[in-house]
Amino acid sequence: MSDPYAKPQADLGGANSQATYQPKFLSTQGRIGRLRYLAYSMGASFLLYLVAIPVVLIFAAAGVTASSLTSGEAGAASAIAMLAIVVLYIAMIAISFIYAKRRLNDLGQTGWLSLLMLVPLVNLILAIYILFFPGQPANNQYGAKPVSNTTGVVILAFFPLLIFILGIVAAVSLPAYQDYVQRAEQAQSQLQE
Repeated sequence: MSDPYAKPQADLGGANSQATYQPKFLSTQGRIGRLRYLAYSMGASFLLYLVAIPVVLIFAAAGVTASSLTSGEAGAASAIAMLAIVVLYIAMIAISFIYAKRRLNDLGQTGWLSLLMLVPLVNLILAIYILFFPGQPANNQYGAKPVSNTTGVVILAFFPLLIFILGIVAAVSLPAYQDYVQRAEQAQSQLQE
């Protein structure tokens, strides 16, 4: 006969305490690390830009400009353009709150702290906290630790940095090359005289 007052024999901290899970891209639940936060945010922004570019091109072809939107001259086209812009903007804000919540959960904090993104100057401190502080190494009350980052996550996280560096290189080298071409043409014309 078993003793009803004996301590439980279940292993509550056993093998599942170090379990991990694969985070989903557009999920609202779970934890994401720093690099995955950057990658998912960049990926979601890129997807929204892919939607926004055709919308802008369609309205540009229809003659909707920024001045016609503000003055109301474009009529129904401007109303649709404004609605499309508002929907895309709301989607961008919602996605940024979702990823901030998941990142805060990785840090062991409540997702409600993501509302601090709306407070000027405090949002900078929150951004530093989200981007630079490591998540909890084990499972916490918000779920299991995410799996290690894949190569795709690393590439997606650093892709904007690469584009930024290439932009700086282009901004510096193109004017320098144009100056070189102009000086070479001037030297060539002086030699022919």
